[in-house]
Amino acid sequence: MKKLCVLIIIVGLILVGCSQKQENKISASPIETSSETVTSTKAITIELKETEEIDLFTKAVNDSIKEPGIVNMTNPQYQFTIGKESYLLWIAEDSGTIMNTKDTHTIYSLPSSAVVEIYEFVNKG
Repeated sequence: MKKLCVLIIIVGLILVGCSQKQENKISASPIETSSETVTSTKAITIELKETEEIDLFTKAVNDSIKEPGIVNMTNPQYQFTIGKESYLLWIAEDSGTIMNTKDTHTIYSLPSSAVVEIYEFVNKG
């Protein structure tokens, strides 16, 4: 009888111990991941309507050069869509970078000829 009581107590303790709900404490990190940073921004949407505009941006995307490594970018200035693909754009007078919204860990540098044309396009008017 004594063995039965000890066995019941041990089984009871095991069941109670296994049924305890574990609490996972997650502290808020002050650093956001690049995908969260990029997708939570309000970039200016560039609507490509004319064939010349679409051709300009398509050529820029096709001629862009993939940069190695995982990136953490600032908020994008612009967003544009070509077909089913959506891109984020960072552009300055002397450099330009794009990122496909489906792969926010990779950036592509625009060739200098595309930088000049796209910079003029976004700053016209």
